[in-house]
Amino acid sequence: MFGSLIGALLGFVAISRRPTYIRHSGWSVTDEVVTHFIIGAALLGGAIASHYGDRLWTEYRVIPPDGPDQSSFSVLLSVLAGAAGVALMAFAILRTFGVV
Repeated sequence: MFGSLIGALLGFVAISRRPTYIRHSGWSVTDEVVTHFIIGAALLGGAIASHYGDRLWTEYRVIPPDGPDQSSFSVLLSVLAGAAGVALMAFAILRTFGVV
């Protein structure tokens, strides 16, 4: 869950447009696909966190490197969640450019 929150936050930062003297503040994608992009980033962050587990957040001094291995089903679920997240983010970007 923490990985999903971090992913959503990074997705929000990635598409938020900073105000400059040329551009206005807002989103880098159209308003109708902002939710798609942020949910996709959350899925990608959750997939990365579920694949690496505690090794993503802690050092080897706390958790030994010979921890339990993931099952092939767990790896498959992580890959599918990550692929769904990438697909949602790609959909949002392609929709913004009018490709889809």
